[in-house]
Amino acid sequence: MAETANQLVLKCNAIAHDGADFPIVWETVLKTHALVADQPIQTLDDDERPQLEIRLVNGQRLICKSDTNEYSVLWAPRRRSF
Repeated sequence: MAETANQLVLKCNAIAHDGADFPIVWETVLKTHALVADQPIQTLDDDERPQLEIRLVNGQRLICKSDTNEYSVLWAPRRRSF
């Protein structure tokens, strides 16, 4: 059975809580994972704090908060129709 985005986040957070920084999580878990669609990009959250965002093949985004090294999953923002 394929791993879900939520299961992927749990795995990333477990490794991060054991002391792994983002480059280690990227190399050991994310880089070759079937759900990962693209390279990480740096974005800003609503409070203008840096975070890393990774697009997933299912339309979700994996977010790594740079200040806390915490991972979460979000749906991609809805596009407005014209």
